[in-house]
Amino acid sequence: MSEQVNLNATNRDLEGKSSSRQLRRAGSVPAVIYGGDKDPIRISILEKDIAKAAEIPGFATQILNINISGEEQNVILKELQRHPATQRVLHADLQRVNPDTKISISVPVRFLNEDICMGVKMHGGAISRLINNIDITCLASNLPEYLEVDVAELDVGDSVFLSALNLPEGVEIPSLALGEDRDQAVVSITEAKVLDIEPEVVEEEGDGEEGEAQAAEGDSEESTEDKEEASD
Repeated sequence: MSEQVNLNATNRDLEGKSSSRQLRRAGSVPAVIYGGDKDPIRISILEKDIAKAAEIPGFATQILNINISGEEQNVILKELQRHPATQRVLHADLQRVNPDTKISISVPVRFLNEDICMGVKMHGGAISRLINNIDITCLASNLPEYLEVDVAELDVGDSVFLSALNLPEGVEIPSLALGEDRDQAVVSITEAKVLDIEPEVVEEEGDGEEGEAQAAEGDSEESTEDKEEASD
């Protein structure tokens, strides 16, 4: 499990684009906490703190502890907005949770034993990762940091589907309840593509001009012989 993330925050009374810009210029990031049986609250978090926290593996799939003037709240990250060019954090949406809260969240897939995959090592296949994040529902107390898929025993032509994943206790994939057509392949072992490249034929320098010259010379000789026969 990743280390517990603790963030300090302060309440903010103003809202709107101008106040958000002022916060960012001052080195803070505007954020909103919502959900549960309480009203949404607007807060600000130091940009350097949330940027550092976002680098921690599992930051987006764990319960975060937010301290607001001495009052602690457990939340999960629902959205982190970044500047498209600089990737600076611009805004955060946080949802209140408690251990008995049922949440919907997208978690990453971690592929295990890729270096010893049978289909790759024994038969020259290639690993095709088809899904990198999976939407799940679970109690906050059962929230997994990621879902694991072991590819060690997969051979060429084998696939692992959503329905075959070993899910932690209390974790469900809601899309599977919508029909068999939603049971997608997460990873497959495919045959490695072999490209047939025809060798490039390189003519030796001068071959083309020399051939044309010889042909022209032959035509000239034939023309001269015809003229001599005619004069005879």
